[in-house]
Amino acid sequence: MFNWRNLSWKHLFVVLLILHILPLWIFAYFPSQDGPSHVYNALVLKEYNQHENYKMRDAWKLNITIFPNWLSHIALAALLYIFPPVMAEKVFLTFAIGAIPIAFFYFISAVHKDHKDKFLFAWLGFPFAYNYLLYMGFYNFTLSISFFFFSFGFWWKHKDNMQVKHICVLYVLLLLTYLSHIVSYGLVVLGISVAAAFIWGTESIVEAWRVRNKNVADVFKQFMLTIKPFFRFLLYMVPIYFVLMEYYLQSLKQHQSGNHRGMDYIRDYFWGVKSIVYFSDWHIPVNYFLLVILGIAVVISLIYRISRKQWIKQTDVFLLIAFLFTYMFIKAPWGYGPGGWINDRIHIYILLMLAPWLVIPNYEFSTETKLHPERPKLAPWLITNRHKLIRYTLTTYLVIFTLLHCGRTAYDHGRISTEIAELVSGAKLIEPHSTFNHRSAGWHKSEFLFGHYDTEEKKMEMRNEINDVTPFVHSTAFYGVYADDVVHMANYEANYNYFPVNRNNKDSVGLGYIRADYVVAWYYPETEPFADLKPNYDIIHETERLKLFKRKTQEPVLELWDKTEEGNLIIRFDIQPDNAEAEKNYYIVGPKTMYVSGKYGWDTEWNPREQTNTTNWRISPRAAYLGPPEGSTPLTRDAVYGKEDAAFRIDLPNGTYRITNIFQSAEEATHEVNMLANGKRIIKKLIVPPHNEKVEKEATVEVKNGYLALVIYTPKKRIQTDKKHIHWIWNGCIVEQITAAEE
Repeated sequence: MFNWRNLSWKHLFVVLLILHILPLWIFAYFPSQDGPSHVYNALVLKEYNQHENYKMRDAWKLNITIFPNWLSHIALAALLYIFPPVMAEKVFLTFAIGAIPIAFFYFISAVHKDHKDKFLFAWLGFPFAYNYLLYMGFYNFTLSISFFFFSFGFWWKHKDNMQVKHICVLYVLLLLTYLSHIVSYGLVVLGISVAAAFIWGTESIVEAWRVRNKNVADVFKQFMLTIKPFFRFLLYMVPIYFVLMEYYLQSLKQHQSGNHRGMDYIRDYFWGVKSIVYFSDWHIPVNYFLLVILGIAVVISLIYRISRKQWIKQTDVFLLIAFLFTYMFIKAPWGYGPGGWINDRIHIYILLMLAPWLVIPNYEFSTETKLHPERPKLAPWLITNRHKLIRYTLTTYLVIFTLLHCGRTAYDHGRISTEIAELVSGAKLIEPHSTFNHRSAGWHKSEFLFGHYDTEEKKMEMRNEINDVTPFVHSTAFYGVYADDVVHMANYEANYNYFPVNRNNKDSVGLGYIRADYVVAWYYPETEPFADLKPNYDIIHETERLKLFKRKTQEPVLELWDKTEEGNLIIRFDIQPDNAEAEKNYYIVGPKTMYVSGKYGWDTEWNPREQTNTTNWRISPRAAYLGPPEGSTPLTRDAVYGKEDAAFRIDLPNGTYRITNIFQSAEEATHEVNMLANGKRIIKKLIVPPHNEKVEKEATVEVKNGYLALVIYTPKKRIQTDKKHIHWIWNGCIVEQITAAEE
């Protein structure tokens, strides 16, 4: 027969952990603001080295340096090898969210390893697992919370016997914290350092006071013997301090000042515990309940400590750290350079660092205690078990708070996930090798979040009153994860050097509507009937709040093509400088002959200056040269060359085609050429010899999607010498139809 008395805190922990993971899996989408962008950029990391992804390689460049904000991208990129994008995000979040209460339990256990009631306040890890910054989509910071507590807990557990193997593990944990987020790294290093100084500093002072009646030399000797572990601590922490100082000095060099949001913001945030408030202000009155619980625990701890005359304990350092973090929360700028939400990040740790300091009395009933005969019979039980009553009561309240917090979170997920599903309902209509952008009259609009308010003024008032999470603005990133080689032109992460994917062209976000193949329009008002879109785009998908536009395209212009004696289509290209003499019956393709729908042209290295008259533009990496006339024809005398991948696109009817490429160089060096045709490798490590020796290469390709994309590239890792150059060279191309596709 089942006996509930056999249940322990471990069973309760597992149940709560499962309840906190369930919202991730029972709803289609996790409603975070920046999370989908992390998934998209992780996909870019995974796919970037494949040359057939020429759109991605043209739009982005990788920022492969060691800096914070890396870990979630690495983890998501690895998961994308196993799971589809949305599923990979769920798996990642399962770990990131589930690890927080686990890490906090580990931390509390390490601090109170011999205390009977050590896990009482460890339940605080659960409500902080779902927090405001998580819903902002700050996945790296979410990871850093668990690494913070794993690092601190591991150090505390082994601080008195820190061996080489322990130092190595500590370094790994701190490195993971650093690669997750710099704020958590800085706070854990500060917390550990304050703890070390407090513990060994107070012990040294106490020992020196104990031998104060001896001569000064003996007192100093005893002080130095006791403080010796602290100097050993400083020694193995030198690399940790160096990393932190290097980042600080680099940031100080780039950004000299920050901005503060004012004391009204700080006060409301602190007392509302807004680090665990996100979609609505429903959580705030419930958070007052949490503050009351912790306030009672503080009073009980103080009374117990005073009654037992326990003036100084090692765990008092956590009260000191909580006060220190509170001071930093008040004084720190909200933003510093491009980074923001600094106060919000610090606030997460204040109440959690207070938990190890709290004490639950463990009163022992003395048989010598005399009971008054008029006292009720229940009194002896209350006296002997009042510590259990306090423990059970506080545990019950904390678990109830956790369940309320988790329940409301699940409710929010269910409502908002439905709207996100509508927003991304057209994602699988995006075709490979394309670009998309988005627009909206207001990304904050939501039938769930604000639809129940009567007026727009009240809706905006409520929006400004709560934390400004907009779970729709970057959900459009999911339009870039289902088809191959799709460029998300509003990819905000690519604008910042603390993310691993950066832009090749700074203008692309501002000029995106000119070049985007698709536009995702969400809550766009009918009073502005897409005047700039409708002439150039068709609506291919529409719901109540969503319109998906696709750029209008033309059928292949067959008038550009000649015919062979067999009646098959054929087109010839002389790839050369724009104004040079062209081979007869060949079309000139210069470095800036850009693709036109229905025709042909380069489909990479787009130059916005020619279309917008702006002055800030990216110079195309392609160039052309004109060789000597001796020993060559107009076709082979000149060529286009470059170091970066280049894609040349030709629109044509489906069918089977013979592709003939011509290469010839008048230089003194060889060139290596590789080429893909619609993703199929047709040229591999072809060496173009020097001294005007012509090379032709034929291949047969079947076209099924209405266009032929030829991607030419050369390895960038090669070292250029006088005899071997590191750029590709391309003189001409002939595309001849062999058979037409059956209707």
